[in-house]
Amino acid sequence: MAKINSSVLPSLAPELERDTPEECPECGSPDIVEDWKEGQNVCRSCGLVIQEKLVDLGCEWRTFTNDEPGADPNRASGPANPLLESGANTSISMEGGRGIGSSLNRAQNMHTISASDRYLLDVFAEISKLCERNSIPHKVQERCNEMFKLYYDVLTLRADGTRVRSLREEETKQIIAGVLLLSLRGENMTRTFTEISRMTGVPKRDLGRVVKLIDKRVKSTIATSATTYTSMEDVVLRCCSALGLERKVVNAATELANKARDLDRVYGRTPVSIAAACIFIICQLGPQDERKTAKQVSDAALVAEVTIRAAYNKIYPHLKGILPEGYENSERFKDLPVPQTES
Repeated sequence: MAKINSSVLPSLAPELERDTPEECPECGSPDIVEDWKEGQNVCRSCGLVIQEKLVDLGCEWRTFTNDEPGADPNRASGPANPLLESGANTSISMEGGRGIGSSLNRAQNMHTISASDRYLLDVFAEISKLCERNSIPHKVQERCNEMFKLYYDVLTLRADGTRVRSLREEETKQIIAGVLLLSLRGENMTRTFTEISRMTGVPKRDLGRVVKLIDKRVKSTIATSATTYTSMEDVVLRCCSALGLERKVVNAATELANKARDLDRVYGRTPVSIAAACIFIICQLGPQDERKTAKQVSDAALVAEVTIRAAYNKIYPHLKGILPEGYENSERFKDLPVPQTES
């Protein structure tokens, strides 16, 4: 009987490991949703079924403890976290919250989860809360977790697998802020040092020092760099959104900022200060209801008012030649504050 080569037969079994496409091969849209009920990846824009026969690799059940009292129906633990050293383990029920079940559960947690893993779980929970509170996407959160684990290993892991030391609470807080800033930059969602400092409560001086250290020690492993420049378009868009300005103002301010950044005596200033000064200028040249004071722009851009005025003073002499179309002949140009000439 002839032997059949199984390698040429099509496999009907779904793959457990797969790469989810970043964009639709039909229309190029990145808006792809996972429909676990049907086991498919579907493009929301054109409706193309990109992948099918997918297996849900998550937990078997979803339990809402407050709404569904009684025994936990799970027969297995949750998916293993690849960043932890302990791996998967058996969960002991704590039904009733007292007695032998509670004691066994506490004893198991003490012996099956290492101190470093308990520390990492606390850090990952803190990163999750930080991202959720500031509407940061889940992919940035995952990148933060990975980068924190890598840097934690660099600081504390010996060659034999043991830990040299534990990190202080303040040091942990600074590292979380640093990996958050680098992770956002790695996903092209740049934030300024001032914004990250306000999110995390870490001073900018400490944040800058930690970012340089993390970038130096783990940049070979994760493609990111502390020298990534803040996008002018991104800064203008976020600032105008905070001020409630229309899209035409965003476009005009972005065009002006891109022209102004290469001007003599303006080149080298931070994108945030240039963007804020250009937003202030466009608002002054627009209708009365779009006008914003330097203080309002300062609060939205998270930069000092004196910094905005300093950038404005450098841009003002060149304004006639770089104003966007529709603003170059504005009757309100004469109302712009004239900077004092330097002695």
